[in-house]
Amino acid sequence: KRARAARASAGAGMRFVAASAGASDDALEKKMTIVDVKCTASEQAVFDTLLEVVEHFKLNVTLRVAGGWVRDKLIGRESDDIDIALDTMLGKEFADKVNEYLTSQGVETKGIGVIQSNPEQSKHLETATMRVRDVWLDLVNLRSESYAEDSRIPEMEFGTAKDDAFRRDLTINALFYNINERKVEDFTESGVKDLERGVVRTPLPPRTTFLDDPLRILRAIRFAARFGFAVQDDIKHAASDVEVQDALRHKVSRERFGKEVLGMMKGRSPADAVSLMTAFKITPIVLFVPTQSVVDAITENADRLSMYLMRCAERAVDDIPSSSTWLDDENKVWLYLAAWLAPYRALESEGKKGKKVPAVGDMISNALKLRSKDAETAAHVHESMKIAKDVLLAKADGFSRLDAGLALRKMGPTWRLACLLQSLVDQVPGMNDERIPEWGAAYAMDPTSVDADVARRVEDGVEAAVRTFETIERRVTELSLNECWDLKPPVTGQDVMAALNITKGGPQLKAWIDKSIEWVLENPRMTTEECVQRIKAES
Repeated sequence: KRARAARASAGAGMRFVAASAGASDDALEKKMTIVDVKCTASEQAVFDTLLEVVEHFKLNVTLRVAGGWVRDKLIGRESDDIDIALDTMLGKEFADKVNEYLTSQGVETKGIGVIQSNPEQSKHLETATMRVRDVWLDLVNLRSESYAEDSRIPEMEFGTAKDDAFRRDLTINALFYNINERKVEDFTESGVKDLERGVVRTPLPPRTTFLDDPLRILRAIRFAARFGFAVQDDIKHAASDVEVQDALRHKVSRERFGKEVLGMMKGRSPADAVSLMTAFKITPIVLFVPTQSVVDAITENADRLSMYLMRCAERAVDDIPSSSTWLDDENKVWLYLAAWLAPYRALESEGKKGKKVPAVGDMISNALKLRSKDAETAAHVHESMKIAKDVLLAKADGFSRLDAGLALRKMGPTWRLACLLQSLVDQVPGMNDERIPEWGAAYAMDPTSVDADVARRVEDGVEAAVRTFETIERRVTELSLNECWDLKPPVTGQDVMAALNITKGGPQLKAWIDKSIEWVLENPRMTTEECVQRIKAES
């Protein structure tokens, strides 16, 4: 309960703020404490080295750290994401000068990587990457873009820091730290105040910003969910714009979709992220696979179930003791992916050569381009939910060692994820309704927006689901069934053939081997010899 209260007080839930509420609006409650930028010793050593390069070659260039590093420093967080923005040079040109200088000083240098721009996919900047004094840097030039009359692809030009700031995704990411002058620069005049008051806002009108790079819709979602910030309401309107959604569908690579979604699933509140995707009406674009039955299944009610189960899964994670080592970062990602995609768990897509595959795996592998392991695990969690319901949850405190062992062997090491999700589906009110009720959808969007009685009913359901899950987990431990999916058969094919006095194998070998596993699940002290004798007696 304490964990949930802390999350609620931190502003869990989707919130919007009127576009007319300016960055200086004192009615907005302060959410973040802004502090002075303090560089670590290694960061300062790198910055000093870069300034030495400028002085050595008499370069007419101002060095600035851009974006996330500045944002995180201002709210007292450390960051290893150092992007150096240059006003008069390309990143690769400056990186070459850095290595030339370090070589002249007898310092070993590393190679320079170049990530090419791809404006067709709305990736406009060429980025040079290098390591300086064991710190990774990305180097880019400041940009100001113009558009040819017959093209939507921008023509990159060198720009001022102010030009560049207004071309960035969000005001809180448009801040600079001027290395030459050791000061923060806020050219939008909104970034610091938006950070302090917890507002996600675009430097330019959102529609302009999103048409420049439609992925910024997902970035706005990710940062709002990461920090628990309110979203400027005209961002929602722009994200729902037909032309913007068409650009999101066709201009952004699936790999970039996946990177943002994975960031959401690893963030502070994946449920907030899914709620914002629903509010922006972009779920069908994010999860698109070319199978019509799957496309048709992404409905308003499916979105509601996704949001509701995600929110309850977050609450459940809060209730599970932090000492539970099984719930690591990877398992949390799988839990949230499985919760988000649960409405589609019974569907199939058309795979290669017309082969039917789980739609959930198709979404993760192809719509999001995440790892095959992520796709296979989420799909397997869904398959395991029915086993959990039929065996473990049906007799939570009284299942037999044999029944539980056979179930766990099918479910494998992610059995806890399936068991927890199914327990939530079974015990949270409204979860099994044909249509998620309005109050359930409202709770999913923002748990603080519903009546106290509604919130109490939902959270009592979550607590009951977690208690059931913990009862099952304790019984599995008492029965020494942890990792029973790795249990090797007590007999081999040769043992069975000798017991049956036969010289050729066949289907009966597997049947007896499977039977021997059942025997040792019932009686873990049973020896190989005892299994052989039982085969002889029962054959």
